[in-house]
Amino acid sequence: MFELIRELSKYKGFNQSFVSQIVDKITPFADEMHFDSRGNLIVRKYGEKYSPKITLLAEVKEEIYIVTSITESGALVADANYFSLTYAQGQTVQVETKNGLVQGVIMAGEAEQHAAVIDIGANSESDARDMGVEPGNHVTLFDDFLYLGDEVSGRVVGKGLDNKVAPAIAINLLQQWNTAEGEITIIFFPFHNKKQLTYQLEGEAAFFIGSVPRQRIAHKSRGAIELGSGVAIKVADKTIPINQTLKNQLVDLAIAHDISFQLEFLFRHRYKKLSTKIPVSVLNIPIEHLDQSTQVVSVKDLEDANQLIQTYLLRSKELQF
Repeated sequence: MFELIRELSKYKGFNQSFVSQIVDKITPFADEMHFDSRGNLIVRKYGEKYSPKITLLAEVKEEIYIVTSITESGALVADANYFSLTYAQGQTVQVETKNGLVQGVIMAGEAEQHAAVIDIGANSESDARDMGVEPGNHVTLFDDFLYLGDEVSGRVVGKGLDNKVAPAIAINLLQQWNTAEGEITIIFFPFHNKKQLTYQLEGEAAFFIGSVPRQRIAHKSRGAIELGSGVAIKVADKTIPINQTLKNQLVDLAIAHDISFQLEFLFRHRYKKLSTKIPVSVLNIPIEHLDQSTQVVSVKDLEDANQLIQTYLLRSKELQF
């Protein structure tokens, strides 16, 4: 799992390019794969006849800056478009140009305007253009994905890990899939398509894979959420109608099979609740510094999520909704 997240983190590209990398990794293992009219990537792995079917939902995004102008002194002015990015001053970045990647560093930023000034070592606008930089180029964080401390800790630190955990779990499941376990449909979707996904769910159950900020101290309606303490099974959500029977079954399975888990009571969204035709559960991965560009995650929590889904499939014929 560590190497898979590292490979996903190495890629520096726009949203569709990141999806293309996912396609490369899952093609050898998928029985069917296509993009629908909304840009969602639909992947299927068929199972044996009469075997259970599930749907896995994995959000895919690559938050980037876009170069909007070049100053006379050769600095780049970049904007985060509709993303609320707050790259810190001194943060190293990479600019995608026609000549390849150009390294840079954030000189100044205005979080409210989502703007930043980037130094790429150019002395003039002409120098910057000679490097291949043009308005419209994409700017991404410089990757330094590695273990926090050492491998024993099981924790890794990197840029934008919240964008990588769901695809990593989905890809890992597909790579390890046993057709005797059942049939799986994976929907890799961009955030703006979330509300339309309810009409595409198939099978006995659907699992939405997301992330949740680490919460060290429990207070009011929020329980403590820790790294390395297991996958967070969400109890309720203001966006997704979580099926309580399915949630209880997952909790029982986790206890019976010694799979680490946590219960999440965190309410973050205020959108209109969606309805679904099959039971849905939300499995979140705890992330330290979720609102920052550099984040920490425990590989064990991802592995626990993977194991819980596989265990559900093995027992699904015995479970009744």
